[in-house]
Amino acid sequence: MIDGISEICQAMKKGENVSNMAAKLEPKLKRFCDMRDKVPFGTKYSLYYEDALYDISPSIKNYWNTIYNKFESTYDKYEALLKFVNVRERCLGVSHIESINILIKCGWTPADIMAAYIHNRVDASTLLLSPDVAYKAANDDFDTALQLLEGKNYDVFFPFYDKSYQIYRQFEWIDFLYCFLGYNDNTFLQKAHKSKRLRKYCEKILEKLSHSAATNNFINRSNYPDFSIFENISLQQKHLMRSAGAQGLLKGNENNPYYVMSFHLTDEALGCGAALCFEPMNKSPEYSDETVKAYGIYFYRFEHLYLSDYIPESRRYTPENMPEEFVKKAYHAFSMAAGIMK
Repeated sequence: MIDGISEICQAMKKGENVSNMAAKLEPKLKRFCDMRDKVPFGTKYSLYYEDALYDISPSIKNYWNTIYNKFESTYDKYEALLKFVNVRERCLGVSHIESINILIKCGWTPADIMAAYIHNRVDASTLLLSPDVAYKAANDDFDTALQLLEGKNYDVFFPFYDKSYQIYRQFEWIDFLYCFLGYNDNTFLQKAHKSKRLRKYCEKILEKLSHSAATNNFINRSNYPDFSIFENISLQQKHLMRSAGAQGLLKGNENNPYYVMSFHLTDEALGCGAALCFEPMNKSPEYSDETVKAYGIYFYRFEHLYLSDYIPESRRYTPENMPEEFVKKAYHAFSMAAGIMK
């Protein structure tokens, strides 16, 4: 990372004028972009924090405005989207939706966004993409959303995956479309599909949809536990994994093969959820006992449970607007998991 990036980002978050700082840094950013044309996105896990300066650097803006047609694979296109969105959130606190809107102007399509979301859900990635982003993309191009539901063109969207595994990507989209987006035409789920695995998964979703959560409005409360104590605390891998397992807490994304980034307490009858979110942690504590930083506790509501490591802004609630008993259970469960309460 070029020296000075962190300082500019901090100033931008405070709403300060950074034009002079940006002007001094621009020659370095131009050289960075010229060099980057040769190796566009580095390794899978590398983020370029320079991208956070898209709004104030002509070189960074020009790079992103012209890169789309240079991609040689859909994989690179999806990874670029994920990195741009995540680095802007990390450095500036910018929402995923806001960053996606920039990428749409740069050439990314709703189909690209939906495919990137599916890819991210099953990949061994430490990056996240909000379900709200996929929700908007699906509504912007519902024809493609339905094609993905039906399992069409997966070899076009995901040529880098073996065909035998494409059905798991389809499962992800089925779950998203019905349980998060709220698609209410069950014709596809009720079909006599040739694939036994697909039939079984559709039956699972139909069963899930047969139980809708209550949509009660809960009384605002001022006397609730202080959840700020979970922000930026250190979590020990082995203790967290053991405690979460013993309490029956759910992983935010079971299909990420390597990493866990959240544990959830849910009540499907009430349609209430709470998540302890943290830095990527290896799923296999038998090989290490790492320590990661917690981001905090996020509460959310749902009609049908849809788990995600990224709690979408559209579903978030404050603890004051959640059932009192559920809030108390969440505080106790996450206190145990974090090692605050023995």
